[in-house]
Amino acid sequence: MQGGLRAWDGILAQGFPEPLMSFFAHARSPEEYAALAWILEDGMKRFYSQMANTFRASHAAAQLFGQLASAEERHKSELVRLYASISGKEADSGFPYSLVSGSSQDGFLEGGVALEEALGWADGKEVIEVLELCIALETTAYDRYLLMEDQVEDANSKRVFDLLSSEEKRHLRSMTKQFDTMRTGRHADPE
Repeated sequence: MQGGLRAWDGILAQGFPEPLMSFFAHARSPEEYAALAWILEDGMKRFYSQMANTFRASHAAAQLFGQLASAEERHKSELVRLYASISGKEADSGFPYSLVSGSSQDGFLEGGVALEEALGWADGKEVIEVLELCIALETTAYDRYLLMEDQVEDANSKRVFDLLSSEEKRHLRSMTKQFDTMRTGRHADPE
């Protein structure tokens, strides 16, 4: 991956992007971590759904983005269950925004990038460029879940973040496989 990520304002190709660090800076409890992670998973689901629609002419890319959107929806469900488990109460209709003040419902992607900003950036881009961005965002998510797993003490919370990090790692494999296939011109179906 060269150029594309380094050229996109707001995302650094190496290390944690600054927006992610500030996105989680005010979380003080496992419940808040779960709520913030839900917001990011929702943003990624919405982004992937839009990319599946945008690249529907490329069956393999549309299929991959559709599968990723479905996986992000499952992640959201896991995080709602995690919240219920650690808080001892069911998520109310305001979840997750009722737990984290100042969080916009406009959406954020893994990496702390605003959904609308990412959609604007992706407009007119080739699928390989979008995949390059998604690989960077999923790498950030993978790292974040490993960090969150390390920071929570509850065994159930650790299990959920372990599951989510494993899923992000699987997403990375699927995307890098598709990226390499597109870059070399060979055909391969997403996992």
